[in-house]
Amino acid sequence: MLRKGSVSRLWITVFVALVLSSLSTNHSAQAQVPELIFTVPDTSVASGQEEALLNIYITNYFDTIAGFQFVLVSERPDLVSFNFDNGGFDTTGTLVSGFEYVQSIDRAGDQSEIWFRCIANLPFDTINYRGFPPQQGGVAVKIPYDTAPLPDSVLTSIISVTTPVDFSDPWGYSIGVVTETIYDTTFYLCNLWQNDTCLEWLEVDPDSAGYDSLYVDTSLYGYLDTTRVIIIDGSITVQGSGLQCDFDSDGGITVVDLVTFVQCLFGNPPPPPEVCQAIECDADGSGAVNVADITYLVNYLFFGGSPPV
Repeated sequence: MLRKGSVSRLWITVFVALVLSSLSTNHSAQAQVPELIFTVPDTSVASGQEEALLNIYITNYFDTIAGFQFVLVSERPDLVSFNFDNGGFDTTGTLVSGFEYVQSIDRAGDQSEIWFRCIANLPFDTINYRGFPPQQGGVAVKIPYDTAPLPDSVLTSIISVTTPVDFSDPWGYSIGVVTETIYDTTFYLCNLWQNDTCLEWLEVDPDSAGYDSLYVDTSLYGYLDTTRVIIIDGSITVQGSGLQCDFDSDGGITVVDLVTFVQCLFGNPPPPPEVCQAIECDADGSGAVNVADITYLVNYLFFGGSPPV
């Protein structure tokens, strides 16, 4: 039989256990959420553009961001090249619009790579701007780029993110970076003794020879934990002028163009000649416009097929 005091202590013990269990559950749930997501979007633009803007997005769930850097690489610089005419960035209305230091560098020298870096508050400055607090999906910065002129095709350049890429909080700590201690051991064999003093040391392989001494050097190695900081590459699709099968001349091929094409071939009555004859739609490149081109467009629009040739 429990006494009154024992019952009270029992309830306190149960209550504490429940609180600790709740905290542990919440911590586990939070640990599954990444700390930061850096996104280069997939976008589409007309050919022959100058200083089009590529929005770069950041979601930071927990930490204030006071500085970051990244490198973007255009897989097809002949198709999409970064523009550095006005500094290589546009911060208007972005998360870094108040940052004191912002810089873009043409890293490869041919406009195929852009190295962007920024700091919210310069050292020893009296201004204490700490950066942007946790938020979701904000435009971090806009990167200008140019597209090559294309007469009648649709081409895509992958825009990948590469090192250096890192993010810092207001205290200078890197976000999502894991550090490990690397041990490097060097073994030595004495080649010349004088009494108990070695006059000549030789570096040796301990597996093939004995050794008389060793030296252990330690260094820190840091890397980005991609489960805590998620990097998403993007792409820029360039749409040429005068596209085959682009009947409504909107710069892309859609279901509207497919319907118009079917009407041009089988409509009774068909659309006006200025609609059907102004745009060529030999989608499969066979040299003839027929039902096979309709099948080709259906495969492109709905089943991941290739665009019209």
